[in-house]
This record gives sequence, structure tokens and C-alpha cells, in this order.
Amino acid sequence: MSVVVQPGFMQTEIGWIPSDWSVEKVAALAQVDSESLSNKTAADFSFRYISLGDVDGGKLIGGLAPITFADAPSRARRIVKSGDTLFATVRPNLKGHFYARHVNGDVVASTGFAVVRARDGVANPAFLYQSLLSEGVDAQIEKLTVGSNYPAVNSSDVKGLLLPTPPLPEQQKIAAILTAVDDMLDVIARQIEATQTLKQGLMQTLFSRGVGTQDADGRWVPHTEFKDSELGEIPAGWNVAEIQSIAEVIRGASPRPQGDPRYYGGDVPRLMGADVTRDGKWVTPQIDFLTQEGAKRSRPCPKGTLTIICSGDVGIPSFLAVDACIHDGFLALINIAEASASKNYLYHVISSLKQRLDASATHGGVFTNLTTTILKEFRLPLPSIAEQEKIAAALDAVDDKLAVAAKRHQRFQTLKRGLMQKLLTGEWRVSLDANVTGA
Repeated sequence: MSVVVQPGFMQTEIGWIPSDWSVEKVAALAQVDSESLSNKTAADFSFRYISLGDVDGGKLIGGLAPITFADAPSRARRIVKSGDTLFATVRPNLKGHFYARHVNGDVVASTGFAVVRARDGVANPAFLYQSLLSEGVDAQIEKLTVGSNYPAVNSSDVKGLLLPTPPLPEQQKIAAILTAVDDMLDVIARQIEATQTLKQGLMQTLFSRGVGTQDADGRWVPHTEFKDSELGEIPAGWNVAEIQSIAEVIRGASPRPQGDPRYYGGDVPRLMGADVTRDGKWVTPQIDFLTQEGAKRSRPCPKGTLTIICSGDVGIPSFLAVDACIHDGFLALINIAEASASKNYLYHVISSLKQRLDASATHGGVFTNLTTTILKEFRLPLPSIAEQEKIAAALDAVDDKLAVAAKRHQRFQTLKRGLMQKLLTGEWRVSLDANVTGA
């Protein structure tokens, strides 16, 4: 923010802030680790325990089951009350922090957290939590973190963090705005989770019961006859086929030695696992590139090729959105018998069988490996082409809904980051009886 020539701002050790704000240490705004479980020695004392692994993306994903003091780990020591911020001191760069907005009953956190409790009349608890998530705190934490295997800070470091601090009424208004965005993010996340659950149930039904057959008027009539198969009960008219009977399975290749400038650093895209997890169904490789000579030593595939991750997190399919090479961490299906199998259906059915593919892979050494032979012999339910396309269209519709929700979630995340930068530095001021205004 450029405010050097603007009235009403002052320069501080953490940057420019409004003149009516102050810079305060966390210790002045809050108590840190003020209550400990050390005196609770009764073996039958029961509480809910929050470990570092129970928090993900600011959300509590575990720690709900009660545990007794006798059974609790030795790190279960920090007493948590409503309004506390749990600041992860181990790997703090991952921001495994949690705001305990409402706490019912006895809750105890791991000593891997610093429990930050706002002082009454000095700091708003939600404002304090949002401030501890800010880029300014990130920069301070980066300088304080020690250790390589388990980078960490300590509670004293947290106490010494410097925060731009507006008057309490302004803290409350800023916190209300940012909390409202967080609440919307939570709503969207729950919608995504519900849709993903719906998709799982839909896949289970579609790949075992199908959608039916078309009558003379083109209407879909549910299947009425079923048969037992090695995949379970399926419609009587379906087949079970090995992948090698409907497509050729190939494995990618990598030029050696790795990083040789003769082969790497050109303009031929090479598919990476991170490309797939970023893009989803249709992937445009953006991370790694080969030279023309390197491409000759890899496995070039045309746009539209159905690929499958075969090393590490195996079984994730995707389509190439552009011509690209695949390395030996990928398998691909080529020369698909289109009279027997729809590429889009294959994508969805392989997606549904990820756990089975993982279970079938070899699990030795560093990585899980899904071999070419294993995939060739893998068996799939195979309805008629018309029904395959109907099944794929139904799942595409759910995926489209998920994509819209994911983009909406991303937009609100971007909005939240922008608001934090503006509001927590005072670049945008809030009026106590109006909306946010520009400085």
C-alpha cells in the first residue's frame, strides 16, 4: 500500500497503518496458554482432544470422540474455551490453525498448539484469529521458525508477534465482515461435500444397476433382470470385460538422465501428477517440458488420450487437453474399440474403481505401482454403448455442478484474501454504521 503521501497514516515497524491504530504484541492483546490440564489428574476425567491432525484448512475434522485423562497422549494439555484461537506452532507455515468459536463441554488441545485467548475489552477474539492468519504474521513466523524436519515456533514467539490493532469497535466490524465470508466458504464447502457424497452413491448405483434400456419411443426403462458376476450383481444384458479387450494399454517413458538439457526444458509439454490434481478431467500440462529430442525418448500422446496415474496415488484418470508426452508414472488407453466402449464412460468407471485399482497395485518400496499387466487384466462392467453414454452424461452433470461450486469457492477465497490485506492493514477503513469504504 502506498500511503506515504496520504494523511492519517503512520509508518511502523510492520508497515504503514492508520494513525489512530497501534502496533501491539499478541501478549498485550491475549493470554497465551493460560490454562493447563496439569492439575486434572483424575484418571476418569473425560474431554475431547484436538491434535494437530484434527485440523485441516481451519476446520475441525477430528477430535470429537471423548477420551479420558488416563488414555490421552501426554501432549493433551492446553485447555480450550469459546473464542480461543489454536495457533499451530509445529509447521506453522501450513496454517493448521483453528478458531474455537463455540466450545461445549471440556476440550483440550495438543501442546502443538499455542492457545491464544483474547483479553476482555482489549481484543475481539474473531479479529485476533483473522489477524493471526494474515500475511504480516506469515512474514514474522517465517523468520522465527527453526528446525528442518519439524519446523516450529514456540509460545513465546507467538506472544511476541506484532499485530496492527484498531480500536475495539473497528476490530469487531472487521471481524464480522471476514467471518461472514468464512461462513459463506463453509456453506459452499458443505454443498461440495454433499454433492460429492451424492456422486459416490450415484456411481455405485449406475455401475451396478444402470439406467435401463430404451423402448420403441426412446424412453429409458429400468432393468428388471439381473445376474451375478465377478463384480457383483449387474443387469442381465451387461458384459464384464478386461480392459485389454477394448483398448491397448501403454506406459509412459522418461528420457534419461533426468534433467539432461538435451531432453528437458524445451516446448513439448509432459504430463505430471500435479497437472492432473490441478485440472481434473481435462488436463493441460503446465509444469514440465521436453525438447523434441526428449519427446522421442518419452511417450507422445495426442489430445484426447485417456491417461491413468500408475505410480503413487494410482488410479486417477484424465484426458489430455493438448498433445503431450506421458512419463513412466502414467498409463494410457489407446486404440479404444469405440463400438464397444465410450471413452467418457471409461473415464467415469475407472474413477469409480480407484480404490480397487489401488488395492490391485503392487505396494513395495517407495511408491505404489499399477503395472501395465494389472490394468490390462482389470475387469469392468460394460453396458451397451447407448447406456454407457447415458451413464456418463449423468455423471458429467454432477461433475459440472461440482465444478461450478469449486469455482465459486475459489472466488470467495480470493475475495477473503483481498479483504484481509485491505482491512487488516487499514488500507480500507470500516464505518461502524456503514459498509467497507476505501481509504
